[in-house]
Amino acid sequence: MRILLLLRGSAGCGKSTWIQQKGLKIYTLSADDIRILCQSPIMQKDGTEAISQSNDKIVWKLVFQILEVRMEKGEFTVIDATNSKTSEINRYKELCGIYRYRLYCVDFTDIPVEEVKRRNAGREPLRRVPEETIDRMYSRFATQKIPSGVKVIRPDELDSIWLKRIDLSEYDKIHHIGDVHGCNTVLQKYLSDNGGLKENEFYIFLGDYIDRGIENAETVNFLISIKDKKNVLMLEGNHERWLWAYANDENGRSREFVQTTKPALEKAKVSKKEIRQLYRKLGQCAYYEYNGKVFLATHAGLSTIPENLSFVATEQMIKGAGGYDDFEKVAETFFDTTPENFYQIHGHRNTKQAPVMINDRVFNLEGQVEFGGCLRCVQVDREGIHIVETPNEVFEIPETETEQTEENISVNEMILALRTNNYIQEKKFGNISSFNFTEKAFYEKEWNEQTTKARGLYLDTEKGTVAARAYTKFFNINERPETKFDRLQYKLKFPVTAYVKENGFLGIVSFDEYEDDLFVATKSTTQGLFAQWLKEMLYEKVSPENIKRIKEFCKENQVTMVFECVDMKHDPHIVEYPKSELFLLDIVKNQLSFAKYEYDHVRHVAEQFGLAHKEKAFEIPSWQEFFDWYYKVTAEDYEYNGRKIEGFVIEDSEGYMTKLKLSYYNFWKFMRSVARESIRKGYIAKTSALTTPTANAFYGWVRKLHDAEDVDSVPKDICTLRRMFYEETEPSL
Repeated sequence: MRILLLLRGSAGCGKSTWIQQKGLKIYTLSADDIRILCQSPIMQKDGTEAISQSNDKIVWKLVFQILEVRMEKGEFTVIDATNSKTSEINRYKELCGIYRYRLYCVDFTDIPVEEVKRRNAGREPLRRVPEETIDRMYSRFATQKIPSGVKVIRPDELDSIWLKRIDLSEYDKIHHIGDVHGCNTVLQKYLSDNGGLKENEFYIFLGDYIDRGIENAETVNFLISIKDKKNVLMLEGNHERWLWAYANDENGRSREFVQTTKPALEKAKVSKKEIRQLYRKLGQCAYYEYNGKVFLATHAGLSTIPENLSFVATEQMIKGAGGYDDFEKVAETFFDTTPENFYQIHGHRNTKQAPVMINDRVFNLEGQVEFGGCLRCVQVDREGIHIVETPNEVFEIPETETEQTEENISVNEMILALRTNNYIQEKKFGNISSFNFTEKAFYEKEWNEQTTKARGLYLDTEKGTVAARAYTKFFNINERPETKFDRLQYKLKFPVTAYVKENGFLGIVSFDEYEDDLFVATKSTTQGLFAQWLKEMLYEKVSPENIKRIKEFCKENQVTMVFECVDMKHDPHIVEYPKSELFLLDIVKNQLSFAKYEYDHVRHVAEQFGLAHKEKAFEIPSWQEFFDWYYKVTAEDYEYNGRKIEGFVIEDSEGYMTKLKLSYYNFWKFMRSVARESIRKGYIAKTSALTTPTANAFYGWVRKLHDAEDVDSVPKDICTLRRMFYEETEPSL
């Protein structure tokens, strides 16, 4: 927890011994320890050894750097130093104000100077200091006082600083209120339904008061209005740090806060001073007993209650024990390791949309209130424990940047808009132009309705029609804020379907009315090698009769056939196939708004024309099953029906699409870049990225190819290199 403990006393007074006796060593920053790390003991003129003081500039810089790392996490910390100067203690005091720490000073200065000198003489030679140093310290203690605002305790009063369990049995009821996330209306409804804020009842708010909801300013103003009530305890959640940054005119890293919450606070003219006062009121946990039961309430949940909760970092209380998805295991561990009358209540994480009661003694109050779920609350009174869920009817799931409402505009208007967009490039092929987002758009993540649509989009600039088109760009899981895994539970409409994502390049086939022939293109051009290879593959895999039928089909229905071209001869990618193949992925209507044929229709057309088609791999009916499926397929050794694949394209029941790249693909895609750099230079710049035995073994093997007599003849594609690597090294791996 946020407790900083300064020790004040001369060298030799017993501070380090006291630390050992109290079991505080692992929480302690010692200047002497860092001095020894900087420089080994030095030999003195009398032949003895001493700890060098010559590196103190860097020593104290390191002490404070490490201290701030710990304070950012809310770690209980002890400073083992003399702390003889008022200015030194004031520096710690300033940091405690920034990081909201309680500051204590254990005072050893009342030990008589003669006793300290006696103890000093009995220390190991390395730790002894000259007696004049002790005298100098005591003269300083006499003149430089401990500043106000620092709680001073004696060495035998350590127990007074620890978090103690409090007794709330005097109250008729205890309310535990889950994550609010800017949903003030439903919060007020819960309070109103329960008689408002009553003086004889206690209210514990579990954190995450802002973001995602649409009533952030109202929520903050309400919390400000009740922050000083003695029967209200508000805990800190992970979103509140953006409030603190905002109130202190610092730049927060939360895009959501900057774009949504901050403007709402500014519009409502919420006082930054009052926000700072509110934030300083936020607690780290609630640990209390009531009517014979013991309760722990934190924002995210702990796996047990240790003997001393003060040793648990605030970050753990805010983010929880284990990973974000481990809340069920945390609840199970809590149940198994605590007495039968111990209960835990938390919010923050509920990726499986689990019910409030995880088990008989652990309650989860994350109810997706901001997305139209319920404000979850647990009430404790003398009759027992009661769950109350209040549905939220005031919410809004904002459209993402890539899902803006399609405007009813003409193709000519779209052409004008695309041509004036600096993130889109046009290539002209007679009357037909391709429009595609630029590399700058990709690297700067400039995704909007135009840049996402401009991906394999061919427009007839003379007639103002869509000549051919592929997909609107869609994104990998965790690539964008809206595709973060924990957000998908609110985004995906079940059931969802997962299709095998083949590993090739995208091909586009439509009808060319100017040539009365097939229009064959890649994402950006009808020319070049890839377009040529696609055409060769199409005419190789499809009979002349079916080529004619495909042309008529595209002409009559005004559609584009979208293919994945796996060309193992000219362009092998990451996944190796036994032969080149052409997969029909989808049939897309030639119009600005994206629309495509249903899967069964696509499969039927493919069979009619003798085409291979994409494979439906899984139908997943619910988020809980999707959650389990996701962690199964992302395992390192996962294979789909006995073969390695790139991943899956996931499509929900309303047509929303996202992608999942698997571990095998991601690993060998990275190793492809390692191979290219190693063959060219003989090494790579960042070997720290090689984190597995296979990665290091492959790197060692591929480096040797740099020295080949004819390096130009060395295969460059990763499929061939991987095969060669395993053929030469597999027996030893």
